[in-house]
Amino acid sequence: MTFFLDTAVFMYAGGRDHPLRMPCQAILERVAAGALDATTSAEVVQEILHRFVAIRRPDIGTAMARDVLDAFEPVLPITNGVVRRMPDLVERYPSLAARDLVHVATCLEEGIETIVSPDRGFDDVREIRRLDPTGLAA
Repeated sequence: MTFFLDTAVFMYAGGRDHPLRMPCQAILERVAAGALDATTSAEVVQEILHRFVAIRRPDIGTAMARDVLDAFEPVLPITNGVVRRMPDLVERYPSLAARDLVHVATCLEEGIETIVSPDRGFDDVREIRRLDPTGLAA
């Protein structure tokens, strides 16, 4: 089974001290060791860069983006099939941000059933299952 890693996994793993830092780091270590089948997407890389450019720390963002690109090459693309799913998902899940629905659409397009994320908003999505990073890291 392939897991989709949400942006938060990378942000917590590379961020300041936080209760999710160690679980997220453990997940990435398992991926690097080949013990966990996981992937991520171009949208995740974009979100990382967006955040760090917005806080005027592009150096951190570019380093993190490169690490993600190297570890998950190739990242999943945002294809026409992904984008075509978006309007329906926005109508069904209006409380979720569009960027989160890009992740959902990517999972659906790729046949991925589980997203790893601390974001409980994904719990409302019937088509996929959310797994909290602490649950996967254990």
